[in-house]
Amino acid sequence: MLSVVLCSFANCGSGNTNTSYLAFEDNPPFSIEEASYQLWAAGTPEGGSGVNVFVNFSDIQQGVVFKEIYFRGKQTQVVTSPAVRVQYVGYFKNEPRRDIIMDSNPINEAANTPPKKIPFQLYDDEAVISYVFNGKTNYFRIENLERKEMLAYPTSNPKGDN
Repeated sequence: MLSVVLCSFANCGSGNTNTSYLAFEDNPPFSIEEASYQLWAAGTPEGGSGVNVFVNFSDIQQGVVFKEIYFRGKQTQVVTSPAVRVQYVGYFKNEPRRDIIMDSNPINEAANTPPKKIPFQLYDDEAVISYVFNGKTNYFRIENLERKEMLAYPTSNPKGDN
């Protein structure tokens, strides 16, 4: 009787919504020619900083719709590059740190929002691209992204009198 009860409790965790069980597609309906990322920083503190992830495709089967890209613990929509038709880009902007509320009253601390976690564990030079093909969402891991030279935007004089 005790073993039946213990087995039933062991299965309680299997109904969670954790997506770490998502499988990667081995034979995607596209070919990647090149994948890279580039850090960038604005010339002013207000301009921020971030990283852009670029994926160039050499072949994409008809019906493939790219959705999101996951990189370094974050996710964003993937969009087509305005300059290159077979290039898709994920734009990740670093968000300013928010103050965390530490209070003896748990109601005040409840105002803290936990950071959003992605459903994959990736190395710093890996990304995952999600896409829909034949009505099914799939995930493909991109390994060994090339790091491009950092892009530092110069500061500019807002008055225009350089």
